[in-house]
Amino acid sequence: MSQPSEWWRSLPTTSFGSSHLDERLAGLIIAGRKRATVWNGQEDNPTKPGMNWVVTANARPVAIIETLSVGQCRFDAIDADFALEEGEGDCSLAYWRLVHQAFFEKEGSFSPDMILWWEKFRLVEVLDADLAAKSEAMVALDKADAAELLANQPC
Repeated sequence: MSQPSEWWRSLPTTSFGSSHLDERLAGLIIAGRKRATVWNGQEDNPTKPGMNWVVTANARPVAIIETLSVGQCRFDAIDADFALEEGEGDCSLAYWRLVHQAFFEKEGSFSPDMILWWEKFRLVEVLDADLAAKSEAMVALDKADAAELLANQPC
């Protein structure tokens, strides 16, 4: 159900991950599991604490988040607490490192000492009831995919 005023229409938009993951990651946000993110520190930082964003998935608005804090650190300085807040997969640091290294390698920028922007945020409003109805199933699928990925890693 949309707000009668649709106050959010003038907000900047953002999506998470690559195009094939944006809906799942948006589902994790709506489920309350994903409360943080990172991006390449060579890119601009478009956000600041208190700023609201419309989260999109498949180019449609699905949620509104508010930036709580933002900063920079090295890839290899991300800790287990941050991996838990990022809320992906099994929420472990091992999973976080594996999938984020693969993501940054694909874009050609990975280095263990690369600088990242990190952001912590909170869910303000859900805009897509259909995605909200599927969000817990997306969490379960994300956990299952993580278990499979981690089980197939060499010791």
